[in-house]
Amino acid sequence: MKFSMSLPVLRDPGHAQPYHRTFALARIAEEAGFDTATIGHHHFMPGNMSDPLTLLAAVAARTDTLRVGTGIFQLPVHNPLRVAEQVATIDEISGGRVSLGVGLGWWPLEYQAHGSEFRTRGARMEEALQILRLVWSRENVQYQGRFHSFPELTVHPRPVQEHIPLWVAGVADTAVERAARLGDAWLCGPVQSLAKAQACLAVYRAACAAHDKRPDWVLRRYAWVGKDRRSVAEEVLPAYVDGLLAHWRESAEDDTEKDLFRRLDAGEDVPAEEIAHDRLLWGAPEDVVAQVGRYRESTGCDHVHAAFGAGLPAGDSAVSTRGSYDELAEMIRLFGREVIPAFG
Repeated sequence: MKFSMSLPVLRDPGHAQPYHRTFALARIAEEAGFDTATIGHHHFMPGNMSDPLTLLAAVAARTDTLRVGTGIFQLPVHNPLRVAEQVATIDEISGGRVSLGVGLGWWPLEYQAHGSEFRTRGARMEEALQILRLVWSRENVQYQGRFHSFPELTVHPRPVQEHIPLWVAGVADTAVERAARLGDAWLCGPVQSLAKAQACLAVYRAACAAHDKRPDWVLRRYAWVGKDRRSVAEEVLPAYVDGLLAHWRESAEDDTEKDLFRRLDAGEDVPAEEIAHDRLLWGAPEDVVAQVGRYRESTGCDHVHAAFGAGLPAGDSAVSTRGSYDELAEMIRLFGREVIPAFG
């Protein structure tokens, strides 16, 4: 079973190496046995990374075996030829260790400011994925599309990997089908309940069968692991879940999520543990082992992505992650020491 994680972006503006703590966490993740470390992508939001590809290049240069990727990169916002060049460069720097996780995003301003169009984001994603595949796999190619056209050219540098993995996110049926048709894997979650994940998975597997492709998907979950369940339940979980709920409202789509917010808005005191039950990885290591086991049993997943303390709205803060460097480092080590080996 594979385990990946979201790499916390911790900036120290006064330091000679402002991202030194992020680089240190990447090395800890590598030592802990994680397969891939990903960085998210948002423009004009404090606490979010506007240029994850540049930072991933730096992470790749400071690691040896850890794969690096985006989770997620808003591909339709940007020119796919330029993205193809950047990702191929990271592939070269890393010796063939990059994956590109892509999604549509939800904020029209990011599209408008970069000369793209939010209304046509699905069609733009389709075209961009086709272009990436084309220019990475072939030389001297041309393209004539609805949004992008170019004469015969060759993208340099050439990728080291014969096939750079494309992970495609989304929970709408059209997005899940797109992941099956144009991607190498579907990125699930992390805010969706287990019931929603299972419904999406049924769509994904059917689409893979229709396109004669092998289903491959990544189950993403927000996470907080500590030495004992009680301290996490009492000292961390209520505040963490409250912060996550503020962000989840922006993307609540299915009936399960909408029903949860109806209950909360009606004044019901919904315990944090109930909300976290099939949405988070949390508690002591043995709790997380049991949770991953339950997810695997109910979905058949063989790749779990943990986002430690992530998913919070940054507001005016410089970070959107809960936890200090020491807390995050200890969680990564603890997960690697006691959770990952349980599925070896």
